[in-house]
Amino acid sequence: MDKRMQQIMDILSDGEYYTAETLSEEVRFGTKTIRNLLKDINREIEPYGASVLSKYGVGYYLKITDEKKYAAFCGKKYKNMLDEYLPSTSEERIQYLLEYLFNSPTYVKLDELSDSLYISKRTLTADLKEVEHFLKKYNIRLIRKPNYGIKLEGNEFDARLCIASFSGKRLHKGNQSMDQIAACVSGVLEKNDFLITGTAYQNLVVHLYIAISRIMEGHSVPMPEEPMENRNDHYEYQIAEAIAEQIEDTFHITFPENEVAYIAIHLAGKKMVFHGDDERPGSNVIITQEISDLVTEMLDRVYGLFKFDFRDDLELRMLLSQHLVPLSVRIRYDMDLKNPMLRDVKEKFCLSYTMACSAVTVINEHYGVSLSEDEIAYFAFAFALALERKKSEIKKKNVLLVCSSGRGSAQLLQYKYKSSFGSYINEITACDVGSLYKMDFSKYDYVFTTVPIPVAVPLPIQEVRYFLDDDDIVNVKKALAADKVSSVGNYYEREMFLPHLKFKSKDEVLRFMCRFVTEKKHLPEEFYESVLKREKLAKTAFGNMVAMPHCYEAMSDETFVCVGILDEPVDWGDQKIRTVFLISIANKDHNSAELQRFYQMTASFVLSQKQIQDLIRKQDYDTFIKAMSEIEAQMPQVL
Repeated sequence: MDKRMQQIMDILSDGEYYTAETLSEEVRFGTKTIRNLLKDINREIEPYGASVLSKYGVGYYLKITDEKKYAAFCGKKYKNMLDEYLPSTSEERIQYLLEYLFNSPTYVKLDELSDSLYISKRTLTADLKEVEHFLKKYNIRLIRKPNYGIKLEGNEFDARLCIASFSGKRLHKGNQSMDQIAACVSGVLEKNDFLITGTAYQNLVVHLYIAISRIMEGHSVPMPEEPMENRNDHYEYQIAEAIAEQIEDTFHITFPENEVAYIAIHLAGKKMVFHGDDERPGSNVIITQEISDLVTEMLDRVYGLFKFDFRDDLELRMLLSQHLVPLSVRIRYDMDLKNPMLRDVKEKFCLSYTMACSAVTVINEHYGVSLSEDEIAYFAFAFALALERKKSEIKKKNVLLVCSSGRGSAQLLQYKYKSSFGSYINEITACDVGSLYKMDFSKYDYVFTTVPIPVAVPLPIQEVRYFLDDDDIVNVKKALAADKVSSVGNYYEREMFLPHLKFKSKDEVLRFMCRFVTEKKHLPEEFYESVLKREKLAKTAFGNMVAMPHCYEAMSDETFVCVGILDEPVDWGDQKIRTVFLISIANKDHNSAELQRFYQMTASFVLSQKQIQDLIRKQDYDTFIKAMSEIEAQMPQVL
């Protein structure tokens, strides 16, 4: 039994008759909602010796036929209600206050709220500040009026987005209405071959549940400011009409035309897009010149900072363009699509995520928005795929193969290596130990040898056995796949470790750290301005009390990180920060595997609560390097 039903039960328990209108005034729900709730209450209490009956012209009343069974039921329910509906923590109270205020059509007095929650006015005021901060993100205002109290004010579209954001997960728990809505939606989508992701599907069901509740309580969304042209011919609108028809039959309500348009907007913002020759009805995705130009700017920006050139990657261009089509709808209507894999993306595809953070600054500028981390993570998938394709484009190496003696055995070994590692080797030359002094080593990248080499050789040497086993093959591929092995010390130098910083603001921290690295690394004076420019376009707080700022475009000759640790937290947008990883990417083409390894290693560290707490507590370079090296040692080699 939910909170609304319990409120009605409490009123009916005094044995009097109440009309639907009177109950509506008491609990502040629409009369249609009251009648539906009374039916639900009756179904729930009938097995326990009670029922809700109605008398024409008089109202509803509670009839008890088995006092003992009903008393046992009430005792159990009361205990459950106390456990469930008396919030004990600030987080629970904020959730309660949001729900209460959205369900209250008139002003609510603070005295009533503090009494019902058994908290002081001071505690309530503190909780309401957090409520106000949350509401601000959805353009909902908390209105205060002396002698009247408080109430919410904002448009219905924003209100529904806000309600979905704080109640989405809770609504899925044992909710029969949600199951019925899901059945309506899945049937229509399947019949029309209209595909959306699992997360988007759950999100749509939540929004429909909220829409039904709000319609029953007399709230309706206005017609979109920019209505769809020829909406009856618009595919999403046709699907929305079919869903609305199913819901009307199931819940016995009427969906106005503007509510159908509301469903269509959600469908347009959530649909999946496909490649090429997809024959699904209505699946045509028009990539406008505006979107194409945005993608070009995104890839230019990624190249400017990371020196990874994806500008000719047609597959990446199409993925980004197709993702931008529904995203542009979500941006227009302030809709946000949650990404359940956000943490995994940050940790396992950190380079891709960081590239996406840079790329979306183009979108933020163009639309005047700030995309959430959830939305950025969807772009990261596209960059991760592009990086995987680049990984297969390994620069082939020239190898000098040294054997003990014998021309026949050398040729056989040469053939074995060419057949096993053909995609890695450009040219392989065999020679014996005695001929080494004649060789021009400038022509080769590596020396592979089956015997000890007695002379100095200016190349990396890989010892191998004549008969290749699995370990040999793995070791050889590791040597051929990368130019050099990543090392923590290559990026995290002792002089770039700054403990016990004492600053009070984000601006002070950035100014100090940027000027410090500019002097130490002989960077251009514009480095600080470049970092500030990047900060204005997208947030760099990474979570876990960590910020990872970097410049707008690559400026240094080498990739390095300056680590700053603050004695006291500073505000970094909407997060408190104690550690700052100021990253500068080298202004040159990179080995993708090496840079991915660096970002993955760094992400594993900064996302670990234990590692960050140890870093803040000890603020010691050697301890930091040891911890980072242990993370690197546990990472799988990238072939």
